[in-house]
Amino acid sequence: MELLAPVAAFLSLPLFLAGFAWYAVRARSRGVSQSLLAPIEEIWDPVAHKTNIEIQIEAERSPETPSPGDPPGLKWRL
Repeated sequence: MELLAPVAAFLSLPLFLAGFAWYAVRARSRGVSQSLLAPIEEIWDPVAHKTNIEIQIEAERSPETPSPGDPPGLKWRL
C-alpha cells in the first residue's frame, strides 16, 4: 500500500501531459485563440484581459478587408 501513492503520482504525469497535447492539437485544428490558463492569467495580471480581447478581435478580423489607403478595385489575397 505504501507504494501505491508514488506509482499513481508517477503514472498521472504522462496522462496530464497527454491531456495538454490533446488540447493543443484540438486548439490548432479548430482555431481556438484563447489560452488554457487565461482565467488564471487575468487574476494575476488584470491587463491580460484587455490583451486577450485584442487578440480575439484580431483573430476574427477578415484578411479580405482592404486597408483605408488601398485603391478601391485592388483585392489582396494571401
